[in-house]
Amino acid sequence: MPERAALMAVLILERPMCLDCMETKTGMDRHETEAYLQRIRTVLHLRRSHGDRCRMCGTVGTVYWLMQPA
Repeated sequence: MPERAALMAVLILERPMCLDCMETKTGMDRHETEAYLQRIRTVLHLRRSHGDRCRMCGTVGTVYWLMQPA
């Protein structure tokens, strides 16, 4: 897993986060962020929810997170 994808995975591990916050934390633009989410989705169980709160900024909307493996 590339370093940037690993960084995103760590940021969203059990911590729902919106795309805007992911971009801010990683320094990536929307295209890169979405591309890495697609890559992460191929190896890990990426969760997406509409109408939940981002744990970084508090905005209610679409958030993404990973569940820690049991």
